[in-house]
Amino acid sequence: MPSAADSPPGADSAARYVFLDYLRALAAWLVVWDHLGTILPGWVHLVFVPAQWVRDHVTGPLGIIQDFGWFGVAVFFLISGFIISDRASVESFREFAVKRLLRIYPMFIFAVLFAAAFVDARDQVNAKSLLLNLTLANYFFVPLTALVGVAWTLFIEMIFYGLTAVTQFARNSPHRIAINLIFTALVVWKRGVLGGIFTPFAAFVAYMPVLVMGQTIYWWLARSRLSAAWGLAYLTAAFAVFLWGVRLIQPSYLPATNSYLISVAYAVLLFLAVMRLRLPQRRAIRFLADTSYSVYLLHGLVGSLVLFAVLKHAPLGVAIALAAIASLLAAAVTQRFIETPANRLARRLTARWRLPGPAAPAAAS
Repeated sequence: MPSAADSPPGADSAARYVFLDYLRALAAWLVVWDHLGTILPGWVHLVFVPAQWVRDHVTGPLGIIQDFGWFGVAVFFLISGFIISDRASVESFREFAVKRLLRIYPMFIFAVLFAAAFVDARDQVNAKSLLLNLTLANYFFVPLTALVGVAWTLFIEMIFYGLTAVTQFARNSPHRIAINLIFTALVVWKRGVLGGIFTPFAAFVAYMPVLVMGQTIYWWLARSRLSAAWGLAYLTAAFAVFLWGVRLIQPSYLPATNSYLISVAYAVLLFLAVMRLRLPQRRAIRFLADTSYSVYLLHGLVGSLVLFAVLKHAPLGVAIALAAIASLLAAAVTQRFIETPANRLARRLTARWRLPGPAAPAAAS
């Protein structure tokens, strides 16, 4: 385990990347702000005045789209690219695969079942749609039925995890970044050749360069395994591949007034700025970071139920506040009774497959 002097920027003496806790907490609640503060009220033709003020005076002038929603997702992707590169560098193929599956699926399965129990459109819930949603295989098909609205980002994460797993032969090489970018470029390029499920698959793979940006930052600035020239070259290449994919597949997200790229650029700048800070560990920040995955999955489900129920008896601001509190409480419970046991099980199952030598702990992977 490295000493404080050997720790990467933003890491404490135990090599936990403290700055990631701040970013995870922020990213999750930016998405909550977007959904509870703007999207759900819009469904019933209401306007949350603080959200409108932020749109008029902050996100609008800065060109940040979707009321910080996509910005929060971009931060999450950068975090994943960074921390998964860290974990993959010290884990065997089997350890990496088992830990990622148990990190993602137990909580996600709960969210899908919860959504299936409360979804209004009962015709969307049958054995086939439930199986497809539980495995994330629904994102291979058009038309798409998604019981958990934010799960599309998990599908992209799983693509990145899968590619990382199969390239574990290069676990100690920062140039596995090139493999990810070449894979993305090939899939985007050949998106229409095979047809069928390959076309929607390519649309999701096109987002993977954002995770590669986080991966580049890890190898360049945290591990110092890339020179400035290589680091800048890989970051530029990741932006270029992302731009190319958006232009080919989703050109409506290119204009400055509706740009995915502007928000990604801001997210990278924020990531780099926070990474350079020596941030103290705070119990509240750690709690919000640890519950970020659960609140990300559950806020749209729990939050909508509470918000629309409270709206019958209270003003919009009160309904949004209670929906956010309910989402956080639900996340705290599921983090304790689903996520934590699943992570402990993953560590026990993989103990025999660990590589020799110390593996420094890190933020949740």
